[in-house]
Amino acid sequence: MEPGGVSFYTVAVDMEPLTSLFERLGSYPFYVVLAELVLIGLVVNWCAGVLHGTRGTRLLRGLIVVLVAATLIVRVLAGQLQWERLALLYQYFVIGMGFVALVAFQPELRRALIRAGDVRFLRRRMPRERLISALTESAVYLSRNRYGAIIAIQRDVGLANWAENGTQLNAEISAKLLNSIFFPNSPLHDLGVIIRGTRVLAAGCQFPVAESGEVDASLGSRHRAAVGLSAESDALVLVVSEETGTISLADGGNLARFLALDDLQEALESRLARDFLTDHRRRTRSLSDLWRTARRLLIVLPLTCVIWFLADQASLIGAEGIEVELSVTHDDSLQVDVQQPEPPIFALDVRGSRRAIDSLRAATEERPLRVEWALPAVFARPGPQGLDAAQLRQVFNDAAELRSRGLFVEGVSPEHFAFTVHRVASLEVPVRVDAGTLRVTPERIEPERVRVWLRQSDLDQLSESELYIEAHLRELLAGKPRNQPIPLPGVPLRLRIDGAEVLRADPPSVNLTVRIVAENVTKHLSGIQVQVAASPQIWQRYDIVYADANEWLLEIDVEGDEVVVGRLRPQDVAATVPLTSEQAVPSEEYRLMDVVIDLPEGVMLVGPSR
Repeated sequence: MEPGGVSFYTVAVDMEPLTSLFERLGSYPFYVVLAELVLIGLVVNWCAGVLHGTRGTRLLRGLIVVLVAATLIVRVLAGQLQWERLALLYQYFVIGMGFVALVAFQPELRRALIRAGDVRFLRRRMPRERLISALTESAVYLSRNRYGAIIAIQRDVGLANWAENGTQLNAEISAKLLNSIFFPNSPLHDLGVIIRGTRVLAAGCQFPVAESGEVDASLGSRHRAAVGLSAESDALVLVVSEETGTISLADGGNLARFLALDDLQEALESRLARDFLTDHRRRTRSLSDLWRTARRLLIVLPLTCVIWFLADQASLIGAEGIEVELSVTHDDSLQVDVQQPEPPIFALDVRGSRRAIDSLRAATEERPLRVEWALPAVFARPGPQGLDAAQLRQVFNDAAELRSRGLFVEGVSPEHFAFTVHRVASLEVPVRVDAGTLRVTPERIEPERVRVWLRQSDLDQLSESELYIEAHLRELLAGKPRNQPIPLPGVPLRLRIDGAEVLRADPPSVNLTVRIVAENVTKHLSGIQVQVAASPQIWQRYDIVYADANEWLLEIDVEGDEVVVGRLRPQDVAATVPLTSEQAVPSEEYRLMDVVIDLPEGVMLVGPSR
């Protein structure tokens, strides 16, 4: 076993970054990701074109191998064995490799900048025939006399960086000018000439030399320089051997030797006058371009994805404690009651871009962000339901309110959401008025019946008596005159029926016209004598004695018409305890018996219990 109690041969691979990326991709706008990938791919393709065929290509491969190997080793060892100091040294190593790359790729970076400043559409189109004629005539003269020469013809990539170390001429091209430059003992005949358009840009220029492993060892310095320049740029380089007088042409790091006059003419035309290509050459060129493009894509596409992934990871920041309110939406046949947490407010730990995080903080500064969750069919069954932490994270990650901002939820608190699903039933019930202590006569109720929706479980528990919904008029009738029609438009209905909650009513309000008839008052009555109501047989058989007459006196509260209640006295109330033969059994224990209270018409008992 190794430190931390983990076997050295057990490697824990952390796939969370990739997993979170795939989950987060759905939250990104497709066109934004596509635009980013295209831009990164163009830059990578441009860099690959700059390095193609140069010594920097092999250097780049070596740098990538070192970085990949170091990254894998450090990630495994540092993550598996907690070698934190090695991870810290790796960070400095990466920074150091960046400086090494700047130094090692200095020529390539210089050439890339030169190419970037080389605007193709600003250059004039050269007369191809005039250039080819001058080059062919000069090559024949130099070859016949065995005068060594190396001539670089600039194409798309500028050669100004190599022209800087030579003698600036900027002269119109001609065969006589080239012959005089490469004439033996001429001060400029040893080095190269650069041609741009139809002008000789410079002479006596030093070209980069290809390494010995890239060309035939028997070739001289001129041929190696021609291969080196054509590999590091797209220049076409014409070489005349001083020893043998043979004519060669270097293009794209490849050298074509022993060209006859006709071959040279055709080669120059095929490379500089592409408008005259035959159909066969066009097909060959197209297949070559297709294969080159396929190989380039095998390099560019993976690098583009890796760079985008690293940029995505680097651009993300975290935020904790973002409050959101979860609102459950469902169809009309269901009702969802939240049990925990109540209200359903959660604190989220989110991750996203800095701009998205700042936007979310601003949106939740005053109140929690409202997030809607459409109840899935799997939860649409009556009874208690719940979501755990993983399900909650998925709900919030799928929410449009967070997906539109490109945010990914990493944590949620509390980690449980409990709710109950109810079936909903609907029925029509009549409307009644509740005026409190006032006695009113309804003259108009529109509509007289309304449709209400209740939980099916609540409806099952209601009594079988007539159900109705009330319109409360207590505050609306305060100070209104009596015995006059009082119109009351838009009176809201009380959303309860016999103690059960009404989820909604259609319509939610009614129009009324009522008349105040009287007002109910409450009165307290004391000293009401309770009598025993028994049959004559019981009175004859048993001796009923009141042990304490005061215990047979009641106090009650009554309510009713103010005139009737105002005249009501204790002796006007009949309170009796019915005694049957089954109850009339001698006993020394106390008994609880109901008291029957008989009140005048229009008066009702309001307290206390009998």
